[in-house]
Amino acid sequence: MEPSSTAELRRWLTTYGGFIHPFVSLSQDKFGLSAIAQDTIDADSTIVSCPFSLAIDLECSLHALTALFGDSTLVDLQSWSERQLICTYICLHWIFPDSSPIPDVLRHLPYLKSLPPADALLTPLQFTSSELEAFRGTNIYGATRDRQESWSAEWNKCRTFIHTISAEWAERYTWDNYLRASTYLSTRAFPSTLLSRSPTLQTTSSSYPFMLPGVDILNHSRGQPVSWCTSYPEGSTEERDDSATISIISHTKTLHGEEVFNNYGLKANDELILGYGFSLPQNPDDKITLQLGGSSNKWVIGRLPSGAEGLWNEVRRLVAETPEEIGYEDDLEAAQLLVEMVQKKCDLLPDLPDENDADIRPAVRLMLKHYLEGQRDILTSLKLHFEKRQEAAVEAARDEGIELVFDDE
Repeated sequence: MEPSSTAELRRWLTTYGGFIHPFVSLSQDKFGLSAIAQDTIDADSTIVSCPFSLAIDLECSLHALTALFGDSTLVDLQSWSERQLICTYICLHWIFPDSSPIPDVLRHLPYLKSLPPADALLTPLQFTSSELEAFRGTNIYGATRDRQESWSAEWNKCRTFIHTISAEWAERYTWDNYLRASTYLSTRAFPSTLLSRSPTLQTTSSSYPFMLPGVDILNHSRGQPVSWCTSYPEGSTEERDDSATISIISHTKTLHGEEVFNNYGLKANDELILGYGFSLPQNPDDKITLQLGGSSNKWVIGRLPSGAEGLWNEVRRLVAETPEEIGYEDDLEAAQLLVEMVQKKCDLLPDLPDENDADIRPAVRLMLKHYLEGQRDILTSLKLHFEKRQEAAVEAARDEGIELVFDDE
């Protein structure tokens, strides 16, 4: 039997034109919902759908905030970012006492009640100071500090504005609630490009994150074959029609007791940890970003190591006296610099905390373990790649009759 919050979500979603496959049971644990098959679900079945009218997006949020704050606030609200608008819309569901009726424009309380509680969220912004410190020396550490500063500034701006509307509302518009709403958006959002007649998960310069109640109940499985499908009423020609629906279709058979999955796309562990609060072991999509001092170029290096050629060519051009005529001496110098750079990057990675460290929760330690495994694998293969470049430069010198001699130091 489904928990009351998930049963309420199903009723609410279907009331407004959504759909959850009748063989899907929503199971709730401390980390959120899982979709479990209660009978065999055939391949190519629609698992869940949501009408555009239930999307928590820019239009929905701006409409509700203007209705609550007054039409005169529209100009000010239009200066807010999409995240500020959406997260404030979510937060407003929580500022009214349980004994008070919630305004009709705040339509998503049944959905929000089905989401994990604040203490179950586990992105780096929910890490303790000791847990975040364990990531020092990684890209995740700096990205988390930057995100904390950015979101805090957004919240302060919104709270100051809300105070001009209602001091009581501003008092209840807390940082903890804004962080919770922002984390929901981070962990459950889809790009607004899904709302077009040709839905795609590819982001663009004009797309923004938004939420699709119900559609986000499916957890991630890399490579899971699924399709996104939009259905419009007959005769509809509008680019955005709120009566249209978006559905997830699973192309594999799901047996009784198995979980039904979505596919979030190819994501490295740093993105999964920062954006979603989980990681994958031996993630083939792991990557590392390297940048030379004083350069605007950022080179994303994957496993094997894919993407290394751009970094190699940039360093070769930098060390060469004549970039148009690069010789073995330039290649040797470039390779040595890059081997040292990669080794230094590897040396800066933190050690994995002891399993018995009471200051680090097991789930956080596991994320760090998966992340470090990927980073060290990439850096090791990258170092080997540049060492082979060194060997090739030595061979090129030998072909010209020059035998290079190296100090042991």
